[in-house]
Amino acid sequence: MNQIPAIVYIAPVLTVAFAIYMVLNRGRAAKNMDAQWSQYRAGELATRLGLQLVKGDPGFNFFIKQANASVAAGPSDGKPIHVEVELEGDDTSLTYLYRVEQDTGFTRVTWKIWSDCRMTVDAPKEFTPFEVISKSAPLGPIARTQAYHAQQTGNPGADATYAVYTTDAALAQRLGGELTGFSTFVNSGIHLVGDGEAVSFVMKQDKAPLLANALYYAEDMQRLLRKLVRAL
Repeated sequence: MNQIPAIVYIAPVLTVAFAIYMVLNRGRAAKNMDAQWSQYRAGELATRLGLQLVKGDPGFNFFIKQANASVAAGPSDGKPIHVEVELEGDDTSLTYLYRVEQDTGFTRVTWKIWSDCRMTVDAPKEFTPFEVISKSAPLGPIARTQAYHAQQTGNPGADATYAVYTTDAALAQRLGGELTGFSTFVNSGIHLVGDGEAVSFVMKQDKAPLLANALYYAEDMQRLLRKLVRAL
């Protein structure tokens, strides 16, 4: 009678052991990176920017979201991943949302994902709304969100780098004088939305402007947004 090879019994055990090893190491790597980039935890970033944490986990790391227990566990039917963080100050706020919902059907699993992060600075007075996007950015083009007219700023450097949309030609010229300062964000691209009362720098998790690249310069972002709203 033929004997069953030992590997038939051992292989399933090895497979499970390898899967456990990968999960444990992924978690360990996330923890190590969280410690390395601790200055981007919500509580520490709030202190750096002179803001207060008003919603969310102070230990949530904007750079290493996988270090968050909910994100690491993943979604399940009826139990979404939902991470929401809000930092607020006198004139500046930083908001973050990451939500994943799972729906398991008969033949496939689908996910709905919401992701948004933006730093917003209030303006001292009202202005004409506008939108500014980088003409060329890593990870592809930046999608417009407003239906304003394209305008030239009159600044050759700014016009070569950014697309400016607004109904106010004079405002576009003022923007041209300020946009050259945003060259710091060439590795992420910029997406500025002015709603008439405040200006937001919009960031994304997996497309331009890439959150990790842009928020690395959080202090510069806040300083430039404050300078910009004063110019408006």
